[in-house]
This record gives sequence, structure tokens and C-alpha cells, in this order.
Amino acid sequence: MYFQDPATQSASAYRLLNRIAACAVGMAMMFTTVFALASQVVGEVTLTIGKSKIERSAAEADAQKGGSVQEGDVIRTSDNGHVHIRFIDGARVSVRPNSVFRIHEFKYSPSDPAASVVRLSLDAGEARSISGAAAQAAKDRFRLNTPLVAIGVKGTDFVTQVSKEMIRVTVNQGAIVMAPFDSGCKAESLGVCTTTRAKELTAEMLGQALVYRLGSADPSLQNIGKPGQTDASRVLLLDRQTREGAERPLASETEAKNPLNSVAATKLIWGRWGKDAIPGDSITLPFLEALKGNEVTVGDGYYFLFREPSKLNVLPSLSTKVDFGLKSSSAYYRNAANEMQPATVQSGTLGVDFGTKTFATSLNLTAPSTGVQSFTQSGTLNPSTGIFLSNSLATGNANSASVAGAITLDARQAGFLFRAPIGTGTFSGATLWGR
Repeated sequence: MYFQDPATQSASAYRLLNRIAACAVGMAMMFTTVFALASQVVGEVTLTIGKSKIERSAAEADAQKGGSVQEGDVIRTSDNGHVHIRFIDGARVSVRPNSVFRIHEFKYSPSDPAASVVRLSLDAGEARSISGAAAQAAKDRFRLNTPLVAIGVKGTDFVTQVSKEMIRVTVNQGAIVMAPFDSGCKAESLGVCTTTRAKELTAEMLGQALVYRLGSADPSLQNIGKPGQTDASRVLLLDRQTREGAERPLASETEAKNPLNSVAATKLIWGRWGKDAIPGDSITLPFLEALKGNEVTVGDGYYFLFREPSKLNVLPSLSTKVDFGLKSSSAYYRNAANEMQPATVQSGTLGVDFGTKTFATSLNLTAPSTGVQSFTQSGTLNPSTGIFLSNSLATGNANSASVAGAITLDARQAGFLFRAPIGTGTFSGATLWGR
């Protein structure tokens, strides 16, 4: 047996303890590094169309569905490239063709969302942004920068377009504040810039965009409406790439032999852009779920009406009047203080005259602060597409009461969204009808 004297034994023990301590420090550093790497993941790619790249730490890789995105990533899309990102707080961003989008900083904790920090930039191209829990809970800590202006949000769904000489923003839901960079509005800051040059754009300002041109003093409002073109159709145009990327189901052999079977199966589905349904909304599905195998008809930034495709369209051959019965609905009331209240569609009528290519509808609406209110609209029908619009929309008056809807190609179902300014507030909602 081998023995050490006490002094040697003590020295050996000391060296052993040093080794253990060094290993412990090394393990701690390793775990810290692993945790740091893991904590950098701030979202995932949910959809790609065409070719796009993600730059990370001087490396570059193709953007792929299911791949992660991290702080510091740069997303570059090609001529036909689209990248959809879902962040860890539920926020969504659609990066469109020929765009450069950067994730500078994204700090979010579900246990303390008010401490979130989100710093993004769109250097070129176009992107649609839908706020998540971070921006909703910490509006003063969110910033989307462009080369010319800063964009702050107030709980928002908005589209930003960036060129060398101009920035343009449209708002589908909520509001944004745009301010040019100057001594009072710096790129490294967070939140809304409150300088005298700052301008606000809200979803209620239908048909308007906020534009800043290189060399201009301040941002200005621009009317982007066209006669006969509704705000809803503009939103659908901006989201065309999503529809183009959807997989369309192939007709079955039975349907091919008997097209009427295909027509009889058509139906309407309401989808929503919002992550969570608004109070009282029991008829919508998440946008991408409603999109599967369907085509979109009309929408307003929250509600989107999807229709199953069909090989046979009987609408142009009809010449009689058809009455529909109300089957389901979703509605809300926004008062003068911009507070949202659940609302109800108590009853209604919808008649479509295929001979005159017109429609007429009436609704009885109620909210806690309004009592029962009546709403009527009429307008024109396109017998080829089945889409119908109230006269106010057809003449470009998007700020007044309005209806926009569609009929299934077998004429068995109909659906429309409505906007009804009543008193000091506005009813908005969606309906489904059947024969």
C-alpha cells in the first residue's frame, strides 16, 4: 500500500480541488454559452415562396419553412421571394419580394411582457407586420426603422414599403406613428417619436397612406383609393403572395365526371388576421387555416371571407331574385373613445336580384351602450365573381356605411362584412347567410 505524508497529501488535495473548480467553471461557461445561443432564437419561418436568404454571423443560408430566426438575422428576399415569420410572442411578419429585413433585438418574456424590447428595420422592399404580445404590452419599447423614418405602433397590423426616395405605410388595424429622423427622433431610440414632425395613421382613416419623401419636411397623407376599389380589395392585393403560395386541391374523379357535385360542396369560411379572436367572435378561423384549399374574396384587415373553389359557376345564368336567411354573425362596436365593445346582430335580411345585378340588406344591431340600431345598405353584384359591394364603396366613399361580400358559385350561401357608423361610434362585423 502506498502512503503520502500529510504535507504531500494536502498539496495533492489542493491541486484536485483546483481541477474540480476549473471544470466547474468550464461547465458553467459551457452551459451559459448554450443558453445564450438558445435564447437568441426569437421565432420561426412559417412559409417561404421562391428563393430567399437568411444571413447570420457572416454566413448565409436558404430560408426554409420551419427554420429558426435569431437576433441579428438579416432576411433577404429575391424577385419572387416571400418569407413569413412567427415570433415567440405571436407577432407575425411577411417579408415580400426584393426586401431586406433585419432583426436587431427581440427580448420577450411571457412572465413580464411589459419589459419587452423589439427593434427591427426594413432597409428596402415591403413587409407586413402584425403586432404580438411584446409590442402590445410594451409599445414604448417597439421600433421599426427604415432608412428615412422611424415607425412606432399602438397595437397594429400595418404594411411598410421602402424605396430609395420614399417610405409609405398603410394600416389595416390599430395605428402607427411615423417620424423622420432628426435630433429629436434617433434611430437608436425605442417607441414612438413625439416630435412636431411626427404624424399618426389609424385604421379608421380608410383609403389613406402615410408617406414620407426624401427632402420633404414632414410625412403627409396620401389618398390611395381608386373609384370602385375598396380598402378591403387593397388589403387582398397586398396579400396576394399568400394566396399564390397556397396548395390548391385537385378535383376528384367523381367531381370531374359530375361537376354539379363540386358546386354543391362549395362553402364560405371566415378567417381572421388577429392571433386571438375579438370578444364575441365565434365564426372565424386563423387566416392560414381558413386559407387552406380556398380562395379569398373580400376582407377588411381583420375579417377575410374565403370560398371553396369550384369548376362550375352558375351565377351568370341566374335571372331571379334570391332571399337568404341569416345563419351566423360576429360584430363589435367601437365608441368615440376608441373602446371596443362586443355587439350582436339580432336579425337581418338579404336579397340578391340576379336579373338586375343588385342586392339589398338590413340588420338590427345592438351593443351595451347603443340599444337596438337599424342598418340598411344596397348595391351592385358582379355575376361573374359573385362579389357584391354597397354603393358607397362602388363610388369610392370608403368612410361611410358599407357592405362587401360574396356568394358561393352555386348561389346557396352568401357572406358579407359591414361597417355602420351610428351615433358617435361604429359597428363592424361579418355575417353568413344560407338558402
